Amino acid sequence: MSSADRRPELRTVPVRGVDHLALVTEDMKATMDFYTRVLGMQLVHVRRVPFERDRGQPPYDNLRHYFFNMGNDSLLAFFEYPKGLARSNRDLPGGMQHLAFHVKRRDFDALIERVKTCGVPVIGPVPLGGRFLSAYFYDNNGIRLELATSVADERLGIVESVLQDEAEARAELATLFDDPRELERWLAAMPLKPEPAHAGD
Repeated sequence: MSSADRRPELRTVPVRGVDHLALVTEDMKATMDFYTRVLGMQLVHVRRVPFERDRGQPPYDNLRHYFFNMGNDSLLAFFEYPKGLARSNRDLPGGMQHLAFHVKRRDFDALIERVKTCGVPVIGPVPLGGRFLSAYFYDNNGIRLELATSVADERLGIVESVLQDEAEARAELATLFDDPRELERWLAAMPLKPEPAHAGD
């Protein structure tokens, strides 16, 4: 039996999506200005966070922790760390390489122009293959941001728009797994694009 005969459907997963992403700034005022003026987000909650040992909390007491509405009922948050600390390296394991915001296709070009009008250099739009069309820039903290849109059918959701056909998924997984059984195990767990219907089927 081929994996096409047992292809799983997209399923409900136990998490809904992003509640909030918590990033770090050393300048909350500049971060507030960037995310509200450049990207049009809203500041929706401001607080201080006490230091708590053994919880994975930031290692500083009484930090500002501010939250922005980033759309689709999810939040972007920043802690304000003391000035002068070493910068993290986004290109090392455990780092956050970039943050991609989904933008509806009809709003994509206008948002890129808004970012540029605010004096922020933008790379793109760049076609990345498949459904991806993206533009890249940096925020005031040096965080690499992406505006991502889909060139796929607008009726598809974000997750559905990235589904692949079996041949494409198989070719990539073959670069990761030497054991064909492992490859087949992972391929069998992936929802895939339906095979095109043949005339006369």
